[in-house]
Amino acid sequence: MGFVCKATLFLCLLGVVLGGERARETHITLALDWAMNWGDWGPEEYCPSGAFAYAFEIKVESEGAVDDTSMNGIQLYCRAVSDVGRDGTPPKRDAKEYTITSTVQKWGDWRGKRECPEGLLTGLRMKSEEDQGNFVDDTAANDLEMQCDYSTTTLNGGGNTWGYYSGWESCPAGWAICGLETRVEAESASDDTALNDVRMYCCDATVTPVA
Repeated sequence: MGFVCKATLFLCLLGVVLGGERARETHITLALDWAMNWGDWGPEEYCPSGAFAYAFEIKVESEGAVDDTSMNGIQLYCRAVSDVGRDGTPPKRDAKEYTITSTVQKWGDWRGKRECPEGLLTGLRMKSEEDQGNFVDDTAANDLEMQCDYSTTTLNGGGNTWGYYSGWESCPAGWAICGLETRVEAESASDDTALNDVRMYCCDATVTPVA
């Protein structure tokens, strides 16, 4: 899916260019201490320069499939710092918004946008099920939780229940999540697991916001 823009064609093309520039900025990688390792890492995708993630959504196949895959994708919603609200000031209505994903598998449905009431996403942890062994259905990643503004608010993605959570990984003070990369297993003839792991990237949130 990659970069998706909810704006005019001009803004969409501008976002692609700025997102490419973002990859060359100094950033900090948040890597989970517990996740499965099947599949390959997809492309790194970034919010446009000056924009940061303030909401997310996960794609999940519901429990009870013949071959459960559980989480299939993660999408981040990006806005400029000045548009997301802060210290009691509500987010701007109808502000420019960008969505980004890395690799996404085909199963399941998007579970709905989880949005910080104000501020930005600054941390994450993911629920994963360990290798179940031969002849037992594996699911790998099952759910995602993210923090707003250094743990003041926690958002749950609404995924499935199998497995247990990794530790929290968080941006340092003054930084916020600006990109992601997902590890996803390709479709096979046997036991599919879809999304296995994610890395997210923190950028300096004191930079000049998108005009």
